[in-house]
Amino acid sequence: MIVKYQYIISYPPRREAVISMTKNALRTKFPCFRDGNALQELVYFDSAATTQKPESVLNCIQDYYLNQNANVHRASYGLASATTTQFEQARSKVQKFINAHSSNEIVWTKGATEAINMVAKTLTDTFSDKNVAQDTGRILISATEHHANIVPWQILAQKCDLAIDVIPVNELGVWDTNAALDLIGPDTKIVALGLVSNALGNINPIKPILQKAKAHGAMTLVDGAQAVLHMVVDVQDLQCDFFVFSGHKAFGPTGIGVLYGREAILTSSPVYLTGGEMVDKVDYQQSTFLPLPFKYEAGTPNIEGVIALGAAIDFIDSHRELIVQQESLLSAHLRSKLSQIPAVKLLGDEVNHIATVSFHVEGIDNFDLGTYLASNNIAIRVGHHCTMPLMKTLGISGTVRASLSCYNTIEEIDKFVVILKRAIEQLSGFPHEAVESLELKRVKVLALASKVKAAKGWDGKFREIMLAGKHLARLSDEKKTTENLVHGCESELWLICHRKSDDYLEFEADSPSKMIRGLISLILEPINGEPASYIANYNFNAHLIEIGLEQHLSESRTNGLAQAINTIKMKADTIVNKE
Repeated sequence: MIVKYQYIISYPPRREAVISMTKNALRTKFPCFRDGNALQELVYFDSAATTQKPESVLNCIQDYYLNQNANVHRASYGLASATTTQFEQARSKVQKFINAHSSNEIVWTKGATEAINMVAKTLTDTFSDKNVAQDTGRILISATEHHANIVPWQILAQKCDLAIDVIPVNELGVWDTNAALDLIGPDTKIVALGLVSNALGNINPIKPILQKAKAHGAMTLVDGAQAVLHMVVDVQDLQCDFFVFSGHKAFGPTGIGVLYGREAILTSSPVYLTGGEMVDKVDYQQSTFLPLPFKYEAGTPNIEGVIALGAAIDFIDSHRELIVQQESLLSAHLRSKLSQIPAVKLLGDEVNHIATVSFHVEGIDNFDLGTYLASNNIAIRVGHHCTMPLMKTLGISGTVRASLSCYNTIEEIDKFVVILKRAIEQLSGFPHEAVESLELKRVKVLALASKVKAAKGWDGKFREIMLAGKHLARLSDEKKTTENLVHGCESELWLICHRKSDDYLEFEADSPSKMIRGLISLILEPINGEPASYIANYNFNAHLIEIGLEQHLSESRTNGLAQAINTIKMKADTIVNKE
């Protein structure tokens, strides 16, 4: 097999292709989209985060617990033996799927993140024991890496006195290949690169970089989490030492991933996790360990996840050509539509890419766009996509990412574009600056909640939220400090608490997001200028439910409104508890 580095698309799509896309044969194989199911009306454009699951995978999971539930590699009775056989057959499927030399080179993990950490930890131990790095060792990553392929190497670098080099990108986020090659030399000890960018969808030109790294004796790891569903991967052709991917991004279940490692390297590397089923002999003083791959698989594994991943690979193998055709068509259609919207700036490689499209709209906060789209049943991702260094390099706070899969349709794209245009039109209609004094603001905001509550439909509520934000006094740059920043929000949010006489509290807040400014205005309206004890016990949930905005209090780690409420209550609690 040969790795296909170019994901060539027809641009714009042919009319006959669009017609055939209306009757999407692959979509029918995903039960979540059938009539009566929760996702039937949802436009799901977040497949880079996790894919939906075909019926064959779901049936496999159910069948395991109904008919196959037994532990593996531990017993010889019929059920356990049959389950172990199917478990190891899944390993062989992965071996063939990425063209590994041996199934011994396939190690089960919880996901790509754990697999990268396993490699980093074992290399840390190896380098520390042998003093491999010395004083001039270097690690090469790229500017487009996911945090999971940055942080483990930072920790290794700190422990082993290595330096980190970064492949630069242009203004679209495309690698500078010549600069990348120049960064590799005798001091390069590790090269860890993503084959496909999760934030931008770029298929990165890693092969010549890996070849030069190999010539200098560096260890090489490829993050294939975003690649294996969209392109044929051949680890022998890549000649990488390690390759990782997650099942849930390739139609498989969550909690299962793969670490490929060259057999000779895995054999000589130290163990990562110890316990049952990875040991050969144990006594009170010392132990010996089993050979590959069991050396790295301590404890009871995610058995149903492994078997279901095997089913997902069967699905991909059976429909590979159609998957690529569908995604090429969808990607071309979406890019064509977005390129016709003047305010939209597309990012990423224009030629070598998967069906992930990342963009931002000048002058409009990503969180506001995401909120408007979500309220119209469009599931997309906004923010930094776990690539904060990349966003900083590009000089933006984040992007809107629409990541497609073979189960999406042309009709869904057209609906998305219509709603996106409507969102841009509405959000562009509100001025960026509306600075008023706190005294004037207190008079005006008394009726904000009632106006939102009385508004008809989401568009009406959306407009009232935007208008509410105009009553929030803007903060000066001097007040927008790290100390005042509310962490855990996809858009920046600053919150300042002023303690008045008799422990009455007054809050200021600001955000580049008009939606966040409007929501925080509604949050502050009932509590600003009230005693700390009142604020500490105030039921914000009931307040938002009363005005029909309870959907903005999700448990997502990036929910800035929930984090702002926690910050407000924490400041009030601190004063109350000191009394």
